[in-house]
Amino acid sequence: MRFAAALVVLLVGAASAEARVVTEQDARGALRAELTYDRSGDEFNRAYRDFAVRIYEDDALVFEHELGNCCRGYAPAGFERKRSVAVRDLDGGGPEVVVDFYTGGAYCCWLTFVYRTRGDTYARSSKSWGPKRQRLENLGDGPRPEFLAHDDSFLRPYGCNFCWRYLPRVWRFDDGEFREVTRQFSDEVRPKSKKLRRKYFRASAREDDVKPLVAAYAATRYLLGRPRSGWRLVRRALRRGELVNHRGRYDFCPCGTNYPDALRRHLRRHGYF
Repeated sequence: MRFAAALVVLLVGAASAEARVVTEQDARGALRAELTYDRSGDEFNRAYRDFAVRIYEDDALVFEHELGNCCRGYAPAGFERKRSVAVRDLDGGGPEVVVDFYTGGAYCCWLTFVYRTRGDTYARSSKSWGPKRQRLENLGDGPRPEFLAHDDSFLRPYGCNFCWRYLPRVWRFDDGEFREVTRQFSDEVRPKSKKLRRKYFRASAREDDVKPLVAAYAATRYLLGRPRSGWRLVRRALRRGELVNHRGRYDFCPCGTNYPDALRRHLRRHGYF
């Protein structure tokens, strides 16, 4: 099987700040994919536009998609240092084309498009990963790779701007859909759960805010199939008066006796049970 990868820059203007057409490509076997875009500006202030995806089979163009307004303001996820397009077999049914973008903004976002064959054309699926970039790697013993991402849903209600580091979410691409399979990869979750518990006891001893830590720990226990141990920590913190609103730097709530019910609703809403 043949593999190939390249990133080509074609100069359109003589000055470094003028527009350039960039072509990134990857190939597997007879399938080759290209991501092209116009880039302007210098290394400190770059802008990208006119993204297009082209797919070739045996060097014949079989699919072309100009992304247009859907990706206005986006940047290629590799920022020209690494490829943002890849050809990978995600579901065992033949190779797909994976294209990654960074959507920009103060707290957002990484985005993946997957192009897969459907009849005599290619269909697109998409997944937004939030502010922490995903990784595509083989986490298990099987031939299929997984997307390792993180859950950032605890930021707004709990002020937990670091919790995503301890809340892995694993996804597979299957039959045109992204399916969450985190519970099949407990080795990704268990070490993070232990770290959250240790962080809680250190914060408790210092009388620091523990509300974000308790919420994230409870989430990991659901992923590991042991939710009762998570709720034991919630009850401990409640008994010790650690869930009140004056202990946090920014006083994020739900607080006090409202905390357990609000946490249960949050976990249910985000698929933990």
